[in-house]
Formats: sequence, C-alpha cells, structure tokens
Amino acid sequence: MSKKTRKILAIDDDSTSLAILEDRLQSMDLQMISAKDANKGMEMAVNEQPDLILLDIVMPDIDGFELCRQLKADNRTSSIPIIFISAKNESVDKIEGLDLGAIDYVTKPFDIGELRARIGVVLRIIELQEKNLSLANTDELTGLINRRHFFDIFEREVLMAKMKNYSLALLMLDIDHFKSINDTYGHLSGDAILEQMGKILRENQYPLDVVARYGGEEFLILMPETHTQKAVKAADRLRGIIDRWEWKTLDNRISITTSIGLVASASNNIANCLDMVKKADAALYAAKQNGRNCVICWEQVNGEVETNEPKAHEFYELQTKIASLTGRLRTQAMGTVSALEKAMSIAVKDPYIALHSRHVQIYAVAIAKEMNLSDELIERIGTAALLHDLGKMGIPDYIFSKTDALSQQEWNIIKQHPASSVQILAPTGVFNQELQIIRHHHERFDGTGYPDGLKDKEIEIGARVLAVADTFDAITSDRLYKNGQTYESPIREICDCSGSQFDPEVVEAFWDASEKYKAEWPLSSYDSSLISIQEPLLTKT
Repeated sequence: MSKKTRKILAIDDDSTSLAILEDRLQSMDLQMISAKDANKGMEMAVNEQPDLILLDIVMPDIDGFELCRQLKADNRTSSIPIIFISAKNESVDKIEGLDLGAIDYVTKPFDIGELRARIGVVLRIIELQEKNLSLANTDELTGLINRRHFFDIFEREVLMAKMKNYSLALLMLDIDHFKSINDTYGHLSGDAILEQMGKILRENQYPLDVVARYGGEEFLILMPETHTQKAVKAADRLRGIIDRWEWKTLDNRISITTSIGLVASASNNIANCLDMVKKADAALYAAKQNGRNCVICWEQVNGEVETNEPKAHEFYELQTKIASLTGRLRTQAMGTVSALEKAMSIAVKDPYIALHSRHVQIYAVAIAKEMNLSDELIERIGTAALLHDLGKMGIPDYIFSKTDALSQQEWNIIKQHPASSVQILAPTGVFNQELQIIRHHHERFDGTGYPDGLKDKEIEIGARVLAVADTFDAITSDRLYKNGQTYESPIREICDCSGSQFDPEVVEAFWDASEKYKAEWPLSSYDSSLISIQEPLLTKT
C-alpha cells in the first residue's frame, strides 16, 4: 500500500518565505498549499483539511495569534496541529503561541534540519493517532469497521436521509451453521472464514455502502439512497457470491452460505437506528427459519409490501417457493437413496445393506449428542450417515456376495466408494454440508485411512463420529460371509483402536452412549420394525 501524501497549509504574507517552505516541503515528499492572509487561510483550512498548518504570526489585518484562536474554536479545524513559524523570537511570544494550542514554534530564519525534524515529529504523532483511531474503529479480524463506529455513522446517515429525503436500507447477514464450522474444523478455521467474509464484503460493496462486523458471525451493511427492491437485488447478488466462493479453512475446502435479513425505509418512515436493526434482525430470523441461504425482507415478515414497488411481493413469493423446493428436494433425494439401497440389498440378497445406513445414523447421532455437538452439526451427521454408502451402488454384485477374502483389485474397488458417494451427491447441490463427512468416514486417526490419508483433527469431527458408528454396525451385523458379534466384544474392539483408527474423544463418547443404550444395542439384534425404539435419539435437544 502506498504511503499517504501529507498536506501542509502554510499561511504567511511573505512570498519569499512561502517559496522557501515549498521547496523544503517538496524535498520531504509533502504537498504544500498556501495562503497569504488569515481570511484565506481560514477558508483553506476548512475546505482542504490539511494534516498540519504552518502559521506566521505577523500578518496584516488579523495576526497569527488571532487566527490560531479562530482555528481552535472551530470544530472543523480544531484538531489540526499548528506550528508557528515567525521571526519573533521572544519567549513571551512562544509561550503565548503554545498557550493558544499550537504544538510547536520555529523561529525564522529556520534551519532546514530543525524544520524537518519538528515537522517529522508532528507527522509521526498524527500517524500514531490515526493508527489508534483505526484500531478503535476497526474489527481486527475482518478489517471491517466495528459495531460502535458503525452506529456513529448510522446515526449521521439517518439524519441525512431525513434532511435530503432519501431512503435507507439495512442488511443483516449471518453465516449459516457457523458454530458447526468451529466444532468441526476448530476456531482457527472459523477465524479464517470470518477473514474471507470481510474480504468478500469489502470487495463487493457499493460506493456509498457502510459495511461492519456486528458481532460473532453477523455483519451489517448500510445502503444509503436505496429502496427495497434495489436492496433485495443487491442482497441476493451478494448471497450468490458467498455461496459460490471457494472457501478455505486451514486445510480444507468447505461450503459456506449466508442468510440475509433486510429492511428498507423511506425517510419519513425511519424511526431510529435501533428500530431498523430490530426489523433487519427479525427478517434474518425468518430467513433462518425459511431454510437458510436466502434473503428475506421485513415487509415480507410483517405482511406488508411498499406500494411504490408493486413487483416486490412477486420476488418474495418466488424466493419462498425456491427455499421450500430446496427442502423438498432434500427429502425426495433421501427417499430415492433409501429406495435404491433397498433395491440393491434385494439384488445381492444381503439385508444388511438396507438396514446399515439407518443403524449407523442412530449410533452416530447418539455419539454426537454425548459430545454435546451443535444441533445443526448433529443433523448434518445424521444425514451423512444415511448417505455415506451410496457409492457402493457402483460396486459389482459379486464382490458383495464373496465369502472368501477379497483380492487387492477388489479391495481397491471397495475403497473408492466414499469418493463415489460424493460424486453422486455433489451435482444435486442439496447436500453440500454433508459431502466432506461422507468422503472422509474411512479416514483413520493415525493417517492410514482412505481416500485422502488425513489424520487427527484434519478429519472433520462428523467423519470421525461416523467412522466409529459405521464400524460398530459392521462388526455387530450378520453378513453373507460372517456372523455378527454380540455386545461386549465390539465395544472392546473399538476401545482398543482408540488413538489409532479412531479419535479418543469420539470413542469415549461412544462408550458413554453404549452404556446408556446397552439394552437396545446392537440394533442388528432387533427386527427392523423395532428400530423406532431409538427414535428419541434423532430428536433435537
């Protein structure tokens, strides 16, 4: 970033002195503007807002002392530092100048080295003040302005909107499932997401927009001179950019979406800042309830649409239908997966395939709840459990039917199924949050798993939970080539693999869950009609 060029205002009625000053200041890479009398100097100080004023004392009509009083009494110029430069060398003059608020006093004829040093000290003080002000007004993580500074600007914009009779729009954005991101990838990854969000918002704001971090994973965008329909279009454009962004945590690429609530008001309808924030927050809450990754306007929540925008309600109606359609697509896709798995189990004459995913879902949800994971993450783990073996549909039937050991080639085919599951699901666009869990459910805690050889916390927490649940059901279920084991032995086998195959924290949670449900587990010992005995485990707490 290029260094800011500082602007110096020199006020002196002596043309020779001004010429010498300009030459010296240019050699210091400073821009000089000048005035030869007090009235012109005051005008330029107000309009140009220089970084520093060099002020002579002896001038016609109004002397430097009086001009200094006027500058310090005016709110527009009171904070501009002043250095007196004068041929008057009496101590009483220097004391008077400093008492009036000047920061320094240099005697003519001045020494260039002394002038450079004194101006340099003042400019360094200015830079430190600007840095401190920036730190006070800026959110360190995202680089956006902070909440306090935002509301300072917001209050001024409300007054300007009322004075100039223009509308204001306010957008409130929230990152969907952000707690789950922290739970899954760690808080450093969460910070990385917030940094990227700050970058996106800065790069995609309109010239008059004011963008701030409101707190946590919430952001505010104030849009002056913007009516509802324009704000909705801008918000949906921004939502799409965020949805398509190539998000990166420390070691992973993930999918991120945002929910956006907005309110736009004509000048005569603006009550105050707090009222607009409350309305935007209510609209954001509605967006979350409407399936997330969408834009909802206050008028839609409140059942009103501004009369000067007759087509706005059509936009809202379409938006609601699309969000509802996305939910139905997920449900229909899950139904299709279930039907295909049942068909495959019939084809290979192995009932294990039809029940396995359902069993794994129940185990995984129980483990996740013992770990006190968020409701959103638990729901995502449960969905991933139902979908995790979808890729096995591409495995030849004879491999499922084999009762002897698999060849290396056959084993390599088996190992492709996590990636195949992702390839099948990715084009639907409705299971983006579950894809990484599914892809990595056969990774091992010690790094010897597949398909990517991840280890330790590189593996998403959802995948680490799914790995234990998947193994427990595989060990306890009857297969064409083996009989399932009873309760005690599988529990012991999984505990023995803590720290090697499985995450010790997940194993501990599995142990607690197994103790809680030892009367019902393993589920394979029950008829499929009795699986509903575990239904409470799938209910959100």
